[in-house]
Amino acid sequence: MFVLPLAYPMPRRAFHPGWARSLPRTDAPLRPAMDASEDDKAYTLSFDLPGITREQVEVTIEGRELRVEAKADDAAPGEGARVLRRERQTPRYARRLELGSEVDAEAASARFANGVLTLTLPKRQPAGARKVEVR
Repeated sequence: MFVLPLAYPMPRRAFHPGWARSLPRTDAPLRPAMDASEDDKAYTLSFDLPGITREQVEVTIEGRELRVEAKADDAAPGEGARVLRRERQTPRYARRLELGSEVDAEAASARFANGVLTLTLPKRQPAGARKVEVR
């Protein structure tokens, strides 16, 4: 537990209810929660992406690296309306993983339902030993 030293007292206004509303908005992406499992043939990964639609998700596989990114669209006010105050932020998610072995990106599949992205990433089968003819 972190305790502030007495030499640096917190200003009284820091605990005023309006203080939290004055915090600046951050554009740093959220890190989605993930469940991962594997068997001999594939990895199965599930990511929680609430507030996101299927069209807003981007999955990139490059070698052993997997990147999942998603950003929701800002909700625009109706015609003739103007925004008086906006406290809710549109979600933006980003996660990068290094997998234990290379996967077959062409055979990978993704399913998105009820805010959960499920990826099935087949492992690339290692090439067997091959004899090289010596001339």
